[in-house]
Amino acid sequence: MSSKTSPSAPNHQAAAVNFAPVNRLADLGRQQLALAIESACALFRGSEAMRQIQHQAAHQACAYHEAAAQRLRETCEPADLLAIQSDLLRLNFQEAAEYWQALMANALKTQFEMMGCVNRLFDTKAESGIKPALEAWQAAMTGSLNGAANWPAVQQ
Repeated sequence: MSSKTSPSAPNHQAAAVNFAPVNRLADLGRQQLALAIESACALFRGSEAMRQIQHQAAHQACAYHEAAAQRLRETCEPADLLAIQSDLLRLNFQEAAEYWQALMANALKTQFEMMGCVNRLFDTKAESGIKPALEAWQAAMTGSLNGAANWPAVQQ
């Protein structure tokens, strides 16, 4: 009876050691989900900032147009009418350029945040990075290929 107990203990320990790459491989899914959620949060923050930029641009355009409408309600000379229209046109072009610049800056900031999420995933200094999981996946694939070659011999 004692001979049966001794061999099973080392086999159990060997099986636990063999599952270590599988555990790291299973952790890869958790890391991918964390990356997806972190990237989504960065995208949502970028969308909020974009909405604020749009809100601010609409508010400024409304103020300029209200001022122009107020000036047009008063009696004015044809030269004043032309000046009001040219000021409004100039402000519209200027505000449009600033609006698109702010949107582009926001898009670049959002992209930078999302790339930071990916960069943290590939962090090789920490054990929490993706490198150990990829190494475990590679070891599991190599082990399964080696095991597949010996599979009929093991089965029999």
